[in-house]
Amino acid sequence: MTLRLLDDPGARQTALRVGYRATDWNERPDYGAYTEALSAWSVRLLADKKEPVGAVYTLGSEFHVSVLPEWRGRWATRGLLKKIIPEPEAVTRVTPGHEHVGGLLERLGFEAQGDGIYTKGAQDGN
Repeated sequence: MTLRLLDDPGARQTALRVGYRATDWNERPDYGAYTEALSAWSVRLLADKKEPVGAVYTLGSEFHVSVLPEWRGRWATRGLLKKIIPEPEAVTRVTPGHEHVGGLLERLGFEAQGDGIYTKGAQDGN
């Protein structure tokens, strides 16, 4: 398995579609509202060769990853996460039901702030 991040314009459109399917929504928005809300965000496709795995969303120090269910638990490597996580500071929120991701974030230097929010760098006072 060789996962890559793709960020060309075509990959963005695929990433938006894959991310929409992969996200565990509390309330699923209309696809148009979803893409409009992400218009200022960098949206990259996470792919194994050409097979979509998920989407990576970044805006400044905030980032989120949505992974298709069949890839969950087998996609994250330290090297890939270093490419995904913004530096020198980062913030993300772990979706309820995915609390195990918090442990991974803590091993990468993040601190839990409550309500599923994890920060690293200047935002958490380090």
